[in-house]
Amino acid sequence: MGRAKEEMMRQEELQPMYDWIEENFGDDAGEEGSEEWEEAVQAFEEYCENQQRIEEEDYWQGQLEWYIYKQSQVGIFNSQMVNVEELLHVDLTGDEATFSLLVMLHGHVVASLEAYLAGTFIHKVTNSDQLIRKLVETDPYFSNMKFTLKEIFEKKEKLKLTVADYLQNLIFHDLKKVKPMFKDVLDCDFGDISWLFSAVIKRHHCVHRAGLDKDGIRIELTVDSIRDLVYMSNRLVQKIEQAISLIPEDIADEHPQKT
Repeated sequence: MGRAKEEMMRQEELQPMYDWIEENFGDDAGEEGSEEWEEAVQAFEEYCENQQRIEEEDYWQGQLEWYIYKQSQVGIFNSQMVNVEELLHVDLTGDEATFSLLVMLHGHVVASLEAYLAGTFIHKVTNSDQLIRKLVETDPYFSNMKFTLKEIFEKKEKLKLTVADYLQNLIFHDLKKVKPMFKDVLDCDFGDISWLFSAVIKRHHCVHRAGLDKDGIRIELTVDSIRDLVYMSNRLVQKIEQAISLIPEDIADEHPQKT
């Protein structure tokens, strides 16, 4: 690439900066290389960083609000399980292709269940002052926090988003943490989910080693094992849906939903 073309590309990359400096500083920016110019460049960089931060905050707030106001998590989960069952009927030629499909489907079922657990818990809790209070009182993350009186009032205004942000960042396949949260806050006891602990471990092999264990050996996956996982996942979801349906309406949905 010639020097002239390189310089032209450099000018194109810098043009947004020149335009911003011209608009915000005008002649006060001085000439390139001057102290005034360097101050203007620094101001532009700070502006870009601030804009990026605002965009990221808007994105994550949108993500959190989706969890808060999206009502039907079970519908999404059921649709995904139907899709898995249909894919199990795909006629593939060759053992390698079949195993690859099973690896993807196992990971998908566990991810779908994890998304259901996250979406359901966040939606139910963040739409109820009483359930938020139960979470705050029972979860060490919140119960160990200390605030000044001023911070208490400031946090209260954004409490729903604060709770949603914490829960959204929680790893919902960390079952040792998630299982007691459902029990303490939603009065929903998962019962024996040793099958799910095993499925999560197996999912790790699917995601990180394409279905091979640490010794490079294929993990045990069959059409029947995927169907069993779908069946057990459906049973757990039905159990959760039954439990949360018993939560009084004035507790479960105290806040109006966005339309």
